[in-house]
Amino acid sequence: MKKFKVALVSTGGHPIPDWVYKRFEDENIEFVADDCETRDDLEKLAKDADVLFITSSKKGLICEENMDIFQKAGCAIKCGSGTDNIDAEACTKRGIIVAHTPDDPTEPTSDHFIAMLFTAIRQTARQDRLVRKGIWSATDVLPLGMITGEDLGIIGFGRIGKAIVKKMSGFEMNVRVFDPFVAEETIKKHNCNKVSLEELLEKSKYVMVACPLLKETKGLIGEKELKLMRPDSIIVNVARAGIVDETALKKALKQKWIKAAALDVIEKHPLVPGDEWLEFENVNFTPHLGGYTDVYPDGVFKNPVEIIVGLSKGKTPPWIVNRQCSPKWELK
Repeated sequence: MKKFKVALVSTGGHPIPDWVYKRFEDENIEFVADDCETRDDLEKLAKDADVLFITSSKKGLICEENMDIFQKAGCAIKCGSGTDNIDAEACTKRGIIVAHTPDDPTEPTSDHFIAMLFTAIRQTARQDRLVRKGIWSATDVLPLGMITGEDLGIIGFGRIGKAIVKKMSGFEMNVRVFDPFVAEETIKKHNCNKVSLEELLEKSKYVMVACPLLKETKGLIGEKELKLMRPDSIIVNVARAGIVDETALKKALKQKWIKAAALDVIEKHPLVPGDEWLEFENVNFTPHLGGYTDVYPDGVFKNPVEIIVGLSKGKTPPWIVNRQCSPKWELK
């Protein structure tokens, strides 16, 4: 009988710990890994794979155009919560379940949202740059506001949105939430107010974008929405690039519709000399590290590996994105 095979088609540069190879070997699972760029790469690596595994945000691999390659696949699994780089519709049509590990990034990402907000408010990154240049002045760059008692708006009230609210509760903020998929009663239980996107943007001093990137959320925050925001407001995006229209955001910052931004995600990266983003002193950047912790890279692989081991034994993954899918495998 042929071994159950797992193909890691894109690592995103994450080093694969030795224990991953051993865990799969102990379970008699064949494991292959590469950073695929082309159809030929995918055919060589994953044509006969039972599970397609991806630990990067690379798009254009598990997509409609390549589905004819994956004749045996019954599951595509992505580490973390976001699965916008897996074509769930194409997978569903072929009985391939799409799994992920949405609990993994909840704590570190909610921490990072708060860290990014505090950095923007207190202007610590800019002050650090000045100190390194030999400028020791508390007044050259002043904080942009207070935290306690201020108006906070959260777009998206899933695991991460709820964790942010819990962690920020000591600051006695007035929290507004926009999420059309979450009931008002649920939001009220967390001492927040469910409002329209327009009201959230008009009244919140601090806005956190914590929703997934979907067809419905792509370009959710554009020029029209940014014009609604308070001139003293700060927007924080640790979710996905593409939710906030970057051209519109640059315009909003230049024309002072809003005060500042903090971005863990941008459309084109890395930033190179001459990139327009580098001109914005009122923007803080981090390189999409919201979900990372001090146990990297083990934390990237731990839960996906165990889910894959379970799949090899016919167990249904605990978190499935395309629940409407009729799996080609019989799972329990």
